[in-house]
Amino acid sequence: MGGEGAARKGDGGSILRKWGPLAAMVLLAQSVVAFAIIWFVFKDNVTAQQERQLLPAEELTKKAGLEEEPDALPFIYASDELKNITANPAGTNAERFVMFSIKLGLVAREHRDSPRDVTSGLARNTAALERIRAYDSLIKSRIVRIVRLQTVEQLDGRNLENVQEKIRHEVNQTVLERLFPIPDDSNNLEIRVQDVIFSDIIIQ
Repeated sequence: MGGEGAARKGDGGSILRKWGPLAAMVLLAQSVVAFAIIWFVFKDNVTAQQERQLLPAEELTKKAGLEEEPDALPFIYASDELKNITANPAGTNAERFVMFSIKLGLVAREHRDSPRDVTSGLARNTAALERIRAYDSLIKSRIVRIVRLQTVEQLDGRNLENVQEKIRHEVNQTVLERLFPIPDDSNNLEIRVQDVIFSDIIIQ
């Protein structure tokens, strides 16, 4: 009996040694096939999703068919009120001053059935320009306040872009968005500052 049991155990061991490697190879092959199927089925979706996450919002908008009109060449608004402005930069104890002139690059859009760019006709829209000109003093005061908060280093040519952006935002928010509110039943013309131009700047 003992010998017969040992023989059976020996047979089991020999079967395992004989077929075990084959079974392992079959399992490995099945795993590879399954991985390949999952990869080829899902990789395109995953890649597309990752690419969409990496694209900036503007690119995604374009792909969705909602591309905005390209920025129009602005109308250059110049006023005597915005020439030869003087201000004391921050941190100078009023011992230094900056003198500069400002021009505003305006863009206009008409909102009726659908928005359309009307910047090219802004030079002929004397009513809109006179409406802005009436607030030149307010625009100047906003600009001067921003410049006075800047240090001499911040008004340096290499850093002037940040100051221009602050002025653009301030004039739009506190003046033009109130003069030309959109949406508004009484107004369908939107005018905003796109560019702030320091036509000259001298720091003493």
